[in-house]
Amino acid sequence: MHVVGWAHVDGAPLERMWLETRSGSAQVSALKRPDLPAFFDGSVDMIAAGFSVYLPGPPDVELVFRGEQNGVTYTAVVSAPRHPLPVVPSAAEGRDWDVALREAVDSAPEGSVLALGVRTHREDADLRLRAKFLGRTVVGVDIHPGIGVDVVADVHELDLVFGTESVAIVYSGSLLEHVAAPWIVARACSSVLVPGGYAVHHAPWAWPTHAQPNDFWRMSTGGLRQLFTPALGFEVVETGASTDVRMQVEPDDLAADDPRSKMLAFSTTHSAGTSWIIARRTGQQPAAATWPYAGTAAAETATHYPIDGLSEA
Repeated sequence: MHVVGWAHVDGAPLERMWLETRSGSAQVSALKRPDLPAFFDGSVDMIAAGFSVYLPGPPDVELVFRGEQNGVTYTAVVSAPRHPLPVVPSAAEGRDWDVALREAVDSAPEGSVLALGVRTHREDADLRLRAKFLGRTVVGVDIHPGIGVDVVADVHELDLVFGTESVAIVYSGSLLEHVAAPWIVARACSSVLVPGGYAVHHAPWAWPTHAQPNDFWRMSTGGLRQLFTPALGFEVVETGASTDVRMQVEPDDLAADDPRSKMLAFSTTHSAGTSWIIARRTGQQPAAATWPYAGTAAAETATHYPIDGLSEA
């Protein structure tokens, strides 16, 4: 159980404080609260009145706080809510991925599909994937041989293996986080696609580490838009995100000034677990993914970082 709040006696912070529940007790850590002086006639002392405390075990409906100030012990009993975390709006964006993928497959020009990173351990998984592209030849590509793999190749070099303007669709699901240079892969996708062809990719955003040591990247919908950019010959048709997740942090006697203490609030927030993009190749094939920056839309994008986006010092 993680509790964050503030406590005082007649406008002065407590010197020490403990939280007690049926599961045990723990001394709270100080947490700076620069917002509090505004509610206490500008008293800067109240900045030190904040606290944060973590107790292993399930939530308790009765919280007992004991604090000391000037040799006097104070006790306060607080009734916690009997309900779980409040319902928050979903972090999901856009339409259902499978519906959007099916429409992209139907809208793409005639031609085959390159399915990247599709090696699997099960024949039925391979059959289900290929069923998404009924009526089209599907060429499975992976860095290792296995079930579902028709061509062993490095996806950074698709155009060297398959030639330019050779396929109608390039697909991947949970591949981009494992490639060394996803911008090079995006350029290669643009190169092998015929004009009007589709790049359709699904990738993790808030997701546990996996497939070590080759787990390199996480991508939001905005990150995917930066990859499949007009600079590489793409027009973004649609993006989306799915699978609401919360992160549970297991703290270990965090000091008051330890930046990890901010992570204790992770369980009260949420994010989408996965992101996807559908992009159409419309522009000229880039000669190389030099990732132009100065004077481009990418440079302008940097100014969009929120002014209040910095974490507290």
